[in-house]
Amino acid sequence: MDYSAINRDVLEALENDHSLKLVRNGTGDKEVLRGVCPKCDKKTLWIKVNKPITLRCDREKECRYQERVRDRYPDLFENFSKRFPSTDEDPKATARAYLSIQRGFPAADIEEWFEQGFYKLPDGSWAETVRFFLFGGGKDYWERIVDKQHVKKAGKKARFKTGTSYAGKHWAPPGQKIKPMEKVFIVEGIFHCIAMHLKGYKAVCAFSCSNLPRELIKENKGQDIIWHLAYDDEPGARKHVAKYYKELKEQNETVEVAQTGSSKDWDDLYREGRLNDETIEECIWRGRVFVAETPKRKAYALYGWKPFGKAIIEHNDKLHSAKFSLEAFNEASEGEAYKWGFSWDAFNQATKVVQISNCVPKFQYTEIDRLTGERRYFFTIQKSGTSRSYLGAFTPNSLNDPRAFGLALLSHTDGGSFEGGAGDLKILKSRWLDGEVNRVTTLPHMGFDEDSRTYIFPGFGYREGKLIKANEHGFLQLGDTAIKTTLEGMPVHHSEEFDSRWWPDFAKVFHLNGIAALAYFTASLFARQIKEKHQAFHFLEITGEPDAGKSTLIRFIWKLLGRDNYEGVDLLSTSTSSYGRQLGKVSNLPVVVIESDRETNGGTGGRPAKSFEWDIFKKVTDLDGVVDSRGVKTNDNKTHDRIFRGTLVISQNATVQASEAMLSRIVHLHCTTAHKRPENRPLADRLKREPVEKLAGYLHQVLTHENEWLTRFFNAFDSHRETLTADGSITQGRVIDFHAQLMAAVEALQIILPDFDAGLLNQVQEHLVERARDRQRRLNNDHPIIEQFWDTYHFINDELMYIDDEQGKRHVNTDRLNHSIDPALIAINLNEYMELCRKRGQELVPMAELKQRLSTSQRYPFEGYKRVRSKREPNTRPWCWVFRRTGGSGR
Repeated sequence: MDYSAINRDVLEALENDHSLKLVRNGTGDKEVLRGVCPKCDKKTLWIKVNKPITLRCDREKECRYQERVRDRYPDLFENFSKRFPSTDEDPKATARAYLSIQRGFPAADIEEWFEQGFYKLPDGSWAETVRFFLFGGGKDYWERIVDKQHVKKAGKKARFKTGTSYAGKHWAPPGQKIKPMEKVFIVEGIFHCIAMHLKGYKAVCAFSCSNLPRELIKENKGQDIIWHLAYDDEPGARKHVAKYYKELKEQNETVEVAQTGSSKDWDDLYREGRLNDETIEECIWRGRVFVAETPKRKAYALYGWKPFGKAIIEHNDKLHSAKFSLEAFNEASEGEAYKWGFSWDAFNQATKVVQISNCVPKFQYTEIDRLTGERRYFFTIQKSGTSRSYLGAFTPNSLNDPRAFGLALLSHTDGGSFEGGAGDLKILKSRWLDGEVNRVTTLPHMGFDEDSRTYIFPGFGYREGKLIKANEHGFLQLGDTAIKTTLEGMPVHHSEEFDSRWWPDFAKVFHLNGIAALAYFTASLFARQIKEKHQAFHFLEITGEPDAGKSTLIRFIWKLLGRDNYEGVDLLSTSTSSYGRQLGKVSNLPVVVIESDRETNGGTGGRPAKSFEWDIFKKVTDLDGVVDSRGVKTNDNKTHDRIFRGTLVISQNATVQASEAMLSRIVHLHCTTAHKRPENRPLADRLKREPVEKLAGYLHQVLTHENEWLTRFFNAFDSHRETLTADGSITQGRVIDFHAQLMAAVEALQIILPDFDAGLLNQVQEHLVERARDRQRRLNNDHPIIEQFWDTYHFINDELMYIDDEQGKRHVNTDRLNHSIDPALIAINLNEYMELCRKRGQELVPMAELKQRLSTSQRYPFEGYKRVRSKREPNTRPWCWVFRRTGGSGR
């Protein structure tokens, strides 16, 4: 079969992988792609062009980077049934391609060993399988499902024919014969067995770590076969291996244990070209250390593998210090050289073993805080006499001193101790920290990380549209880098199942504003990508009458993003210094601020004594907008600027009162009860009851369609900006750009919700155009505080006085506040204004707020703050705020 098509796809993926910077070098069979190693960042990366299977770094001792292209580009290897469909002429085509490409086996050498089978999936479709016939006269079989999407549907990778029992049995490569005194490796899987066979080793498959092929062992009893227990090297299998080793020893069979020392299986080593005699010998010595019955026996096995003067031995969840004296050994052995199996007595006399700890700490990874650079070293700790495992974070100082290390163990465990000396700790540190160390970068926020272009949540993440699940330590492994969030207290439920049956009810209940709000929350998941191109992303304001449903709307959308029973944060109940912390917790997620319009006490004239100053946030619409700064623990004046990486949603009853600069950054949605219908009440109740477990798949749906959503958004944005620009009533640039962003986000919803029809889409877009017009009208008018000021001014100043004198009867304007002798100007002394407001029972605006906003007056443009000659008190020159009557609608 010709597999050149997939090789072409692999080469195309490699050459489009710009991070590797690959270029072609050489000709013919020696042609390679060379580029930059993703691990050591040196120009030492290469891969063969005619066999693009594994990326390798030339720095084998310093870097040792290797990565299979099937692991780097898994999508290319997931659709064998479509890429290589079986036909009547070639019924094994799919199975053969899977074995050759995915497993790396020369299919021609094992052509007669397998068949292509089919397995019926729960949804009634059929999955192609690779099938191997077993015992029972060819009636029993084991099969592996080929395609990943079929594995997901089936809920398992492989299966036996129903009714098959493999207890005590095995599978062996057809034609394999076992002769006396030969080595036979007992492995778990058929693919492991095939890998061993292809490299020239006799092997049989036991199917599971809980099965020993006793029938085969019985058939060959007394033949001096050397049985090698080569099961997977993981905790569950090791318990069975120890039991089988003892069982075979009791039967006087020759038995060894072979362990890979990692999560890699024998077929992994085969594909990496490392399944050879040297590797096998190392695995056998590792097995000898594993089965040793005492600490000293373990030291004996270890010395045979790697001679030492002093070593630390793990045995029964305890640490022992072993010290070997070559002088004492030579004396006890009378000068004979060390030889495994014959020098035990001499080694026993020459070696002293002392327990130094009642637990075994195993180094896992180091965490590095990206902001501060501080490191913490994480260990799993297994204490003897208990099945409980501990996880501890050690400081650098606790690894430098035996006493500090012992205290750290005691603080992280129930009674863990360390009585070793500095030399013992030095050996342990060398074991833990020499060579490549797993490094985990920690982030103080949750969501999108712009450096790794990865979405990071507790327990899971997404990168380039693909789901990444956290490992047992809670971090995401991204090739050779790892990352996690340290943010706590913000649980996010995760689901891969997306069900949009809520959408019709949602559209009816929450109508146009609800759809626009959903679009904004969805766009928030891509805020950084949008800001990188547009340099800014707007805020959303949701106001509404009581019972308009804005809280229900927000809570429902949060469930779609995996957060249950949550609406937002009340910044009025927190200190000003904590604003930055609240806004700094998330990236590419919204921060919803609620209830910031309420009155906190009676105040003068009934106004709130405390109101929220929205203008402090106006700069955080920008890319890398700074929320606040904080000091860093250094000897200089270095500070850390906290960047706002999220979006802002303001939800309250009354509209935001702020400067024109802030208002122009807000898209405002006002919820009313006008669209509410009695027949929609059951729909609303059903939406409220929907569990987060059922809705959270929306987040998965959005983040796995990142590229499609962004493409649709940016294409739509240009069109909607043109539409708004052409509307003569909208002139403010920010109003145009920011409303166009939300309109584009609404259109991009069709990527996520295919049932979002064009008619409803047009209604939402027309609604947002009207919201843009309304925002422009708001900006054309004075701030409500200024409007109130002028209304109060005219109420007091324009009071008419009835006069009856020699000139006749008439009403005359009292001009109680205007000092200006120039009829084109208005001059007001604020202290006098405040005094008359109190006397006339008018609502008072605090003078500080007036002074802050009077200069923005549009009804009467501000001229300046200066002394004027008063027409009411000719001999005085009071300080006044002066405005020009032209330029606005006077009275």
